[in-house]
Amino acid sequence: MISTTTKIRVQNILRRIENNQLVTLEERIFLNKLSSVSNVVSQWLTSSLGPEASSIDND
Repeated sequence: MISTTTKIRVQNILRRIENNQLVTLEERIFLNKLSSVSNVVSQWLTSSLGPEASSIDND
């Protein structure tokens, strides 16, 4: 389970990705690492980026 602070940080980053705003490499790495250990974050990431991004990662 992730903390409330982490949840807010993740949702903020995902919102910026969805709105095509600046997201740092550090934030992208943070999302990637967290999504590999948290099913919830993984689902949020897939939802935000769409199925195309998920298929690219799995190829």
